[in-house]
Amino acid sequence: MVVFLFVLKSVLASTGDRSQMFYSCLQECLAQNCSGSSQDSQSFLILRALHWTCSDECKYFCMWPTVNWFIEAEIGVQQFYGKWPFIRFLGIQEPAATLFSILNLVGHVVMIRRFRKEVKPSAPFYLMTHYFCITCCHAWLWSTIFHIRDVRFTEIMDYLGAFSMVLFSVYHFLVRMLAFQPRSSQYSLFFGMAIGFYFVYHSYTTFFVKMDYGYNMLINIAFGAINILGWSIWCLKFYKRRPYVKQCAAFVALVAFTTLFEVLDFPPLFWVLDAHALWHLSTAPLAILWYKFLIDDCHYMEGQKLNLEKLA
Repeated sequence: MVVFLFVLKSVLASTGDRSQMFYSCLQECLAQNCSGSSQDSQSFLILRALHWTCSDECKYFCMWPTVNWFIEAEIGVQQFYGKWPFIRFLGIQEPAATLFSILNLVGHVVMIRRFRKEVKPSAPFYLMTHYFCITCCHAWLWSTIFHIRDVRFTEIMDYLGAFSMVLFSVYHFLVRMLAFQPRSSQYSLFFGMAIGFYFVYHSYTTFFVKMDYGYNMLINIAFGAINILGWSIWCLKFYKRRPYVKQCAAFVALVAFTTLFEVLDFPPLFWVLDAHALWHLSTAPLAILWYKFLIDDCHYMEGQKLNLEKLA
């Protein structure tokens, strides 16, 4: 169902820019403003810094009278070049999604500082949590940059950043499941190399072969489902014996619920707030819940480690 909706969205993504009104306005604007040597000097410095070209400016300014025409004709707001119309702010293409991406980034930075205060460096998964934080911060940084300015490079980095978070969460689950088991370090190395090589291969094909939106969405959904299912089973197994595990269960359930915002698709409220931006807003506080679980889980594993050392 999710895959079908995304495919459908991509098929119907460019009704606005294919309209005759938009095309006529764009051709006239390009002819009047983008044919001479003075075209770059007409743009503000911040727009040039964000690589808004004269052609991009024409597309932006021709979009709004076309939107108004669609509304007056009772056709409804349509997408342009696969995106809903957004009002720019200081050259930022999607202000709300940009702000909420920053909130997610800040959440990880704040919580890793709390983690470092409450967990000893000798505790199991201390480094793993830091690697997780770095992966997430890197992903949310590119999410911020992408929503500031959507070009091919920032789009790919946003997709790969999100995918890296999903893959690392799967790796984290596999290693946590095998913690304190015989040959756990060998399994950890194997899973790390396998997932790492696959991510490098996928990144290479995305950059240099083809940006396949359908395939990229499919693998994100597949690994995301594995991640949610795996952690859910783990929580069901241990939540009675370890009360703190309920935090993990709540996090997993909320992640699954907030993902519904990605399936929803509607014109942005006030030309700023769309379903994707709301999804980023909804995920921002979840970092607090997840790191609280990681702190308690590290304390539990530290106790397990001490017990094993005593037995040895």
